[in-house]
Amino acid sequence: MDERQIGQNIRALRTSRGLSLTEAAKRAGLSKSSLSKIEKAQVSSPIATLLAVASALDVHLSRFFVESEAAPTHVVTRNGKAPVISRGGSEYGYSYQALALEMPEKSAEPFLLTVRPGDKPGIFRHEGQEFIYILSGRMRMRVGDEQVTLEPGDSLYFDPRQTHSIEALDRKAVRFLCIFIQHQPSR
Repeated sequence: MDERQIGQNIRALRTSRGLSLTEAAKRAGLSKSSLSKIEKAQVSSPIATLLAVASALDVHLSRFFVESEAAPTHVVTRNGKAPVISRGGSEYGYSYQALALEMPEKSAEPFLLTVRPGDKPGIFRHEGQEFIYILSGRMRMRVGDEQVTLEPGDSLYFDPRQTHSIEALDRKAVRFLCIFIQHQPSR
């Protein structure tokens, strides 16, 4: 099996668990750059490194050596069937429902997020871009030094490299579509 397939399998397993490159690398005791090179097949990794990555992803090493099947052309996530996964905001009480978990090699990761009143406003900062569309409830969004109140039907597209945080308003949970967009590597 070639390094490209192993890297693709690792990336697919990492993203299916909702882990960022930084989170997975930290769990494996690697630098973000090292894990990125493994996923992009830019390095040939020793088994000890692959074992550390497998442990970080909570999978058996053999999962990295599975031949890929044809990638699906679409993924349907039925109402009420979106899996709840753990992401950085989960520690604050936020609920992330993955809306396209089974689609490999995607440049955008859509979630249905729920933030309840009383959930601690986490402070976030990450690479890529982010889009939010409010479905119900109201929230205060802080991006950098600015804050904005968002209501149903409002949207916000921003650079998440700025610190940002969310707070539900009006004693009612806010539900919104959140799409994390990853920068595509230049080929």
